[in-house]
Amino acid sequence: MIAGVRRFFALLGEILSFAVEVARCMIQGPRFWAETIRLADVLMRRCLIPVGLAVAPVGAVISLQGVSVFRMFGADGILSSMLAPAIFRQYSPALASVMVAAQAGSSIAARIGTMKVRGQIDALAVMSVDPIRYVVVPGFVACLFITPLLNILTTALGLVSGWFFAVPVSGINPGAFTANLYSQVTLVDLWVGIGKCFFFGGAVGLIAGFLGLRTTGGAAGVGKSANNTVVYTIILILVADYLVSMLLLELGL
Repeated sequence: MIAGVRRFFALLGEILSFAVEVARCMIQGPRFWAETIRLADVLMRRCLIPVGLAVAPVGAVISLQGVSVFRMFGADGILSSMLAPAIFRQYSPALASVMVAAQAGSSIAARIGTMKVRGQIDALAVMSVDPIRYVVVPGFVACLFITPLLNILTTALGLVSGWFFAVPVSGINPGAFTANLYSQVTLVDLWVGIGKCFFFGGAVGLIAGFLGLRTTGGAAGVGKSANNTVVYTIILILVADYLVSMLLLELGL
């Protein structure tokens, strides 16, 4: 038990040290913007459809389940007052980040891990090219920015699917649905969701790079790094999302 706790804190210390090194590389030059943009484009195209398919049905499920409950009290018109904050604050940021971890995080870890076991990382160091600056930072920055962008798109999909199953399918008055939607959503909801995605996306890129550079053992090691990236980042996202939500409730935000 004690040994396990020690290993955990040792690993945490290594990750924090690695995060400081990544931050240093981002601040100092040179910066490989072309590689960052290329990687962001690849990850965006790879994540867009899975993320959309994961989040869009959430609005439909909330509407279908919520209509029957609200209708019992004659308050089905205020369904959107529950739908919008839930999607903006919770479902869209969390699910978008989880899918980015599954798609982008595993891809980045596998790419860096493959370079590691093939000796390409060592070759970069021999050529005086900082591996963290060249292979980790572009993936970190790409995840940092594509996750909030995907969150905005999936939030819109969630709201549209919720509207469709609430208004045309369930027969809720469209005016009441729209009025209550706007009355409950504030800029705080928007910034909370985007802020979560910045943090979660950065965590995905950081952990993927960290585990990718630690890869050993050939193809099996690459697969293990990719799998561990998904597991660790999803656990981090879910725990952090819960803690942030509790903190916001305590602050009344």
